[in-house]
Amino acid sequence: MSEIANKIKSVRWQHMMFILLMMLMVAGADSCKSTGKLSKKERKAQIEQAKNQLKPIISGTSTLSYEEQKRIVGAIMDKNLNDPILNDMIIQAQQKLKTLLAEQTQAKAQKVDVARAALYDLLLNKDNKSADELEKELNAIKRQNLNDTEIDELTARLEKKIAEMRSGGGSNLPVKTQLENAFTTIANAAKTGNLTQADNTIQKTLQFFTSDDAPVLIIISREGSTVDYDKPTTIKRYLNFLRDTKASKNDIDAIMTDAGGKIKELDLIKK
Repeated sequence: MSEIANKIKSVRWQHMMFILLMMLMVAGADSCKSTGKLSKKERKAQIEQAKNQLKPIISGTSTLSYEEQKRIVGAIMDKNLNDPILNDMIIQAQQKLKTLLAEQTQAKAQKVDVARAALYDLLLNKDNKSADELEKELNAIKRQNLNDTEIDELTARLEKKIAEMRSGGGSNLPVKTQLENAFTTIANAAKTGNLTQADNTIQKTLQFFTSDDAPVLIIISREGSTVDYDKPTTIKRYLNFLRDTKASKNDIDAIMTDAGGKIKELDLIKK
């Protein structure tokens, strides 16, 4: 009887050990799945897919944006597939993206430079454009979405100028017109003996310039590319000259401004 009992216990123990072993095997399999371990077939498929994604980036034929291409390369790196050929392709793709970013940065800088120059010209409005004409050119610049702080500031200034022009403010005439009107006002006021008005106009006009010593060049004659100038003077001396002579005998030929829109040089030509 004791022998039979021992055999039963031995069978039960073996059965329990078998069940325990099976449980450990299942747990081990689940552990492999939970850690994301790939089979050889899955790993090979992912490597091939990654290579195909990198090829157009490396060759520069991808139609995706820089940010989308960068995301793809980053996602492939995160997979840690550790394939020598794929690793080399990742390096090539990173180098290509660096080049692409540099090209895009340079292209944007050039667009910003062109837009900045155009906005300064529009603010100066030497061509006497109407508010509608200014707005049309401004909208073309805004559609570029340059996202540049200086461009945004110049845009706001031009929008304000356009609004004021439409409201009929006389001070929003083109700078060239305002200067020529000031020259005439100074001369006529002095001629009628109203020196206070002449002096006030001189002070207001000087505010257009970078300083009282901004150079003024007067063209005596011009034949083709050959230009003869009178003796150089400064804007303050020229305005005082208009008051003293009581006459304005020159037209504006060219206006040069600095980055802030102030006039740094004025070219006149005899009427």
